[in-house]
Amino acid sequence: MINNSISIAEYKLKLHFQNGENSNLSIQEVAELMDIITFGKNNQIEKYPIFFSFNEN
Repeated sequence: MINNSISIAEYKLKLHFQNGENSNLSIQEVAELMDIITFGKNNQIEKYPIFFSFNEN
């Protein structure tokens, strides 16, 4: 199952690269696909950007 998720992510990134400027993927979606390939589906880093956890107290 994890290998399938990685294969799908690789395929989507390959299509993104081929389509270039005409790709319908956002920067966020591309980053998430790259995280899946790098870290695996179950071992992704935090889902929320670091600036959402900042507190000025």
